This record gives sequence, structure tokens and C-alpha cells, in this order.
Amino acid sequence: MKTALLLLVFISFGVQAQTTYDLDWEMGIGTNIDLTINVGDKVRWTWTDIFSHTVQSEVGSTETFNSGTKTGLGSSYIYTFNVVGTNPYKCGFHPLTMAGTITVENPLGIEEYSIKNFSISPNPAYEQLSLQMPNGIDIKSILIFDLLGHVIYSSHSLENTIDISKLNKGLYFIKVSSLDISHTKRFIKL
Repeated sequence: MKTALLLLVFISFGVQAQTTYDLDWEMGIGTNIDLTINVGDKVRWTWTDIFSHTVQSEVGSTETFNSGTKTGLGSSYIYTFNVVGTNPYKCGFHPLTMAGTITVENPLGIEEYSIKNFSISPNPAYEQLSLQMPNGIDIKSILIFDLLGHVIYSSHSLENTIDISKLNKGLYFIKVSSLDISHTKRFIKL
């Protein structure tokens, strides 16, 4: 019984796998050291010079963090982000040359991940556009927009092939919606 419970605990931790992102942290690295990560992910800043630095959240950051002063090549600071939001940060000693923003998002659900993986082919296309949808997606609508945002095609069911022969040459957008989730891709009509 204890073995089964322990196995269940290990499996549940494995399902919620987190990622550790590594950032070099040195004088003059820049002020756009930005990342977009998921809730529960970690960021590790590693000192790649011999100077004293800090990693600290700025005013307005969703989470508050501070490495304290660290000195030396190879020193590091790890922080786990647990709240959705934006986290501007800086070096307290060199704020004009060492800064960035960590943006934390919720991980995509299965439905959101799946709808982003629909594909269109060929692209560019002459007469027909083929749609390939991942299994299990309940399509509510398919819309095609021109560059001005006008809807030029609308369907409320999954059509694997769409006739685009009457469209003018140019760039278009196709939006696939499922419940409250949608994703847009672009295609070129030749």
C-alpha cells in the first residue's frame, strides 16, 4: 500500500513537470533579458563575470524576489514563479545595463494546445485550401478574413477542403474556433 501511494506521488509530480530556464547574468548583458514561462517554472540566473550583482524584482512586479548580493563567476540564483503576471527585474548595482521581464502564463490545456496544432496546406495555395485538425476538436466555426479584417468566408462545421479559387491574390487569415478557444493562421492565395 505504501509503495502504491509513493508511486502515485511520484507520478503526480511527473505530470506537472516544470522547466528550469538558464540566463547568463553579467555586466552589460542588456535590458531586454525577457522570458515567457509557465506557472511553476524556474529561472536560474548564473553570474558569468567576477562582479557583484543582484537579481531583484522591480516595483510593479507580480511576484517579489531578491537574490541578495552575490559575487563571483558561477554564482547563481534560482526562483520559482507561481503567479500569472509580469515580473520586471534588474540588477540593483547595474540597473541600466542589466534588466528584463519574466512573463508567467498558465500552461495550455489540452484543447488549447490541440487547436493551435491545426494545419493548412498547401500554403501558398491556388484553388483549394486543405485543413487538418487534431483528433477530438469540436469545431464551432471557421472564418477567413482579408487584410482589412472583413470576413470573406464563414462555416460552422468542419470542412476539410475550402474552395479559394474566387479569392484575389494576396494574404489572408483563417480562424478556427472551438468553444471559447480560437487560433488564427495566415495563408497566401496565388
